[in-house]
This record gives sequence, C-alpha cells and structure tokens, in this order.
Amino acid sequence: MSVALIAHQYPPAVGGVERHVAELAQGFVQQGIAVEVITCDPTRRLPTHALHDGVLVHRFPTLANDGVFYVSPQLSAWLLQNAHRFTLLHAHSYHTPLALQALIAARWARVPFVLTAHYHGTGHSLVRRALHIPYRAVGSVLTHQARPLICVSQVERALLERHFGQHLDTAIVPNGVDVEPIRRAEPLSKRAEQKLVVVAGRLEHYKQIDRVIEAVPQLPDDYELIVIGNGPAHDEVFQRVTELHLSERVRMLGYVPTPMLYRWLRTADVFVSLSQHEAFGITLLEAAVAGARIVASDIPAHREVAGYVSAGRVSFIRSDCSAAELADDIKAACQRTNIREADFARVPTWRDTVERTLACYDAALNRSQQHTRALVFVILFAIPMQSRQRLINFSVSFALVW
Repeated sequence: MSVALIAHQYPPAVGGVERHVAELAQGFVQQGIAVEVITCDPTRRLPTHALHDGVLVHRFPTLANDGVFYVSPQLSAWLLQNAHRFTLLHAHSYHTPLALQALIAARWARVPFVLTAHYHGTGHSLVRRALHIPYRAVGSVLTHQARPLICVSQVERALLERHFGQHLDTAIVPNGVDVEPIRRAEPLSKRAEQKLVVVAGRLEHYKQIDRVIEAVPQLPDDYELIVIGNGPAHDEVFQRVTELHLSERVRMLGYVPTPMLYRWLRTADVFVSLSQHEAFGITLLEAAVAGARIVASDIPAHREVAGYVSAGRVSFIRSDCSAAELADDIKAACQRTNIREADFARVPTWRDTVERTLACYDAALNRSQQHTRALVFVILFAIPMQSRQRLINFSVSFALVW
C-alpha cells in the first residue's frame, strides 16, 4: 500500500489537523506502509521535498503566501501528475480547497478518495463564514464522494449529517492521546503557593484566548497564565496582555516541543479551553490525562471528550461567560482535589487512530475492487453474445497458457 496524505500544513506547523496527520504518517512508517505527505508552506522557508521523521513531505507555496485559504495551483498540478502512484488519496480538512483538489486528482487517477473532515460547520471569521454559504455545494460533493468520510467524534458526524444529509458513508476515528508518555513526563518546578493556569493549542480567534487573559486580573496574584502555541491570533493575544499590563503574570511561550508540552500539562493546576467550537479537543484530553483540573466551554465536542475520563474531571462554563465568571470557575477548580492518578482505559491512543484508519482504507479498497468488478460485468454483458463468447474463450486460453 502507498498512501498520500493531503493537508494544509504539517509539522513544524502546530494544530490539531497537523498533529493528526503527523501521527498517522509516523504510524504508517512504523508498520512499513509507504506514505507521502502533500502540504502547503505559506512561508516558503521550508524545503520543497524532504524527509521528516521517515516521512517524505512535499511542500508547495500558496498564492500570495496566504496562510488562511491555502490556494496552491502548484500542489494541484503535482497531485494530478502523481496521484496514480498511490493506492489511495486521504485528504484532511473540509475547510480548505485542498480536499477538492485531492478528490479531482483521485478521480483522474481512478484511485479511492478518503476524507477526514475535521469539520466545524462554520468559518472562523466574518469573511470565511460568508464563504461557507456558496462553498456548501462543494462540501456536499466532497462529503458524498468520500468513501469513507472519517469523523473524529460522534458530535462531528451528527453535524455533518445535519448539514449534508443522513446518507453519508461515515466512520468514527477519534484523535489519540499518548497516555504513557504524558504520565511519565516530569512536572516542572514551581513555588508551592503558585497556581499555574495553562491554555495550549493553535492561537485562533474562535478559541477566545484573549478572554482567558481578561480573567487574569480577577484572579489572586499567585495565579499565572501560560499560553502555549502559535497562530493567526498571536498578535491580538499579545496586544491584550500589553493593554492589561499583565506581562509579569502571562507568559506566551509560542511553540514548544511535544515532550515539553506534556511537562507543562503535568505541572498545570488548571487547564482552560474556552473554544467556541471544536471537532474533538485533543489538548483538553491530554491535560485531563496529565492530571490537571479542567475548565472548558460547554460545547458538544468538549462534552464528548469528557466522557473518556472520570466523571468530575472537567467542569463546564458558557463560552460567552464574563471574565469574572471564568475567574470564579478557575478558582473553584483549584479547590478541587487534584486527581493525578485515574483509569484511562477508555482514552483513545494514536495507535488506535492508526489501526482504525487502516481499517477504513481496507474498506475503501474493497469498495473500489467491487466497483471495478461490477464495471467489468456491465461491460461484458453489453457485448453481443457471439463476441462475448469469443472473449471468454480467449481469456480462458490465455489464463491456461500463463
């Protein structure tokens, strides 16, 4: 098997989709499956073709170095020229044109097309929300042509079926968590009286990290906020820290390697996610596994993720809560017993994600073979009887000689 994974970005870029694709690629390599990643590089600073942890990664520039819409004619041309080399094409994220480019290339090369939607149901800005309306027609083609359409949660599947109909060929493959590496991570040192509040992930406006910052002045002086990650909202978040004169109480660390992220999660007294919408919520689940108390916006994806851990590990708050309400919930969370040991048997791992994805590939390839046999059957019986018999006799003779 040879697999092409198509995504808008790949590490060192940070984000849930990037993490999911990287874990799949590395898991495939460990199982001896040939895999190549086809992605974008809006910065034009990374190698065009390079090995990354044993994975061959092809990066292409976007028009005007755009890091929002990821329009890349060069990537599209490369896919059309090379799609035939792969057993199947697996695109990631409904929200960029790359999935449509992958579908066109898959149909051109007559190979199966799989899509993991990472679907939020809307855009993350006024312009992107407006574009979602005409894009819905394209999305309908994508979601109905994917065999299968992979969802990372039951919540995401329900949202897709509500928007595109009940007859989608869906499969559930949750994001994973590195339970053992997280549990083995050594907490960082801090003062006994110090309380660390951590937010982590791609800095997007819909994650409302600026509103978490606004709660800091409402917290006692021994509370410190740690912001981990980069993204489009970085400048806005930094500006809010400056405006509120919180540079001594808010640390913006930017990107940190995964082992260091695990150490921060093991150190955190409280982990906060005030996101307005998610398909899953990887970091929230990682923080719960690390033993942190969790304060999360009351959205369906967070509710589903909380079901993987013990009851009471996650407390929920309205996503439009005030700064004072959020501060009160953070302080209340710090008063709860900090359970550092728990039963994580229900938590999905990245190995589970790889195995379930491979099962989806097997199903896609079986459907493709059945479609091919059906096509041969139709063509055969469309041939006149006399010519059909000659073709059958020739085929049998050829097979015996071979």
